[in-house]
Amino acid sequence: MARLFISLYFFIAVSLIGLSAGLERIFFTQSETSNAQFLEPVFAAAMEQDIDMPAFVQSLGGTLEIRELGDIAWSDDNLAKLRNGQIIALTDTDVTEQIYILDNQSQLLEITLPISTANSGQFLLYSVLFFLLLGGVIAFWIWPLWRDLSSLEKTVSNVKPDGSIEQNNINKSSLIYPIAKSLNNMGNQITQLMQAQRELSGAVTHEFRTPLARLKFALAMKPTAQSNTWRDMQEDVNELENLVQEMLDYASTDARIPEMNLAEIPIKQLCHQLLHRLKESHLSNLNTRVYGDDPHVLADEHFIERAIENLVLNGSRYATKNLEIHVIKQKDEIQICIEDDGIGVSQDMRKKIFSAFFRPDESRDRQQGGAGLGLAIVKRIVDWHQGDCYVTDSELGGAKFVISLPNPF
Repeated sequence: MARLFISLYFFIAVSLIGLSAGLERIFFTQSETSNAQFLEPVFAAAMEQDIDMPAFVQSLGGTLEIRELGDIAWSDDNLAKLRNGQIIALTDTDVTEQIYILDNQSQLLEITLPISTANSGQFLLYSVLFFLLLGGVIAFWIWPLWRDLSSLEKTVSNVKPDGSIEQNNINKSSLIYPIAKSLNNMGNQITQLMQAQRELSGAVTHEFRTPLARLKFALAMKPTAQSNTWRDMQEDVNELENLVQEMLDYASTDARIPEMNLAEIPIKQLCHQLLHRLKESHLSNLNTRVYGDDPHVLADEHFIERAIENLVLNGSRYATKNLEIHVIKQKDEIQICIEDDGIGVSQDMRKKIFSAFFRPDESRDRQQGGAGLGLAIVKRIVDWHQGDCYVTDSELGGAKFVISLPNPF
């Protein structure tokens, strides 16, 4: 916006200066010269023919006064011209012209004439030409802008069937290039959102199909209350409920970046409390411990605890006996490592594992089930804190998930 204003301001300023100087030079300078050249021979002829000068001046709409030569401080040049019989024509600030003629050696005829009415017509012509030319130069400046805006209008008007818009090709030198670039970015975001929506719809369909099929099959058997089939149906309903909650959680993180309530958090203490809370429900068959440094991190406690919990729950699904949390304080970062002694993550899966709806295996048993959204939520929370997360090999023999956060202290 500032670039557009500055460009237009300087263009109009330069145009006004140029047009004013050019037109005034054409109209007014030439007009004054032609008046002086016209009046000198007319009054010279009138003096030679001994015409009644007062009556002649009156007929021209002017006045005549007799002045002493010494009443006016003449320059040597003008004084010489008067004594040589030449006529001096001057124009004053009252928009009048004075004609001076030396009548004898000491007296002057001062003839005062108004500027001719032809000058009013010239001023009108000057004004018309000035504003027409000003409009022309402004139109010349606006034309590229109008062309680019028209192109931009066509681009945003042609919405594709999937809801996205085409990329515009506005030149970088254009004044509206920042707007065009923002629209291109918006179009890319719309495309990504539509793609994510399609992936979510496809994933929901896929994830819900298996437990619904099991429920349908179980209902066809008409199970009795408290039978094994009945309990399986209850577990299928619980699985559907967990899937719905997991997808709602992912959708809430996708909608917008929440307001972060940053505080200094003793991360080792938080990990101890988390393992203690999950010990009875998810970690009852595992040996767990927290060790390493005891730093403070600047983060939102709720979201960081959620990220660590998701990694702990993910590790508990694959761990055989041991699950550990190792906290490491370095100069520029603080690492929170969640390690297990499970099967680990293969090299080709490590870049994909934090993607939404991705699972290293396609097993759908109830112990290791899930929609594949837990790690995607971890990635988003860590991104909100301007950190990083990745997976590597653990010394325990399984996977080592690392959350790396900036060290502000």
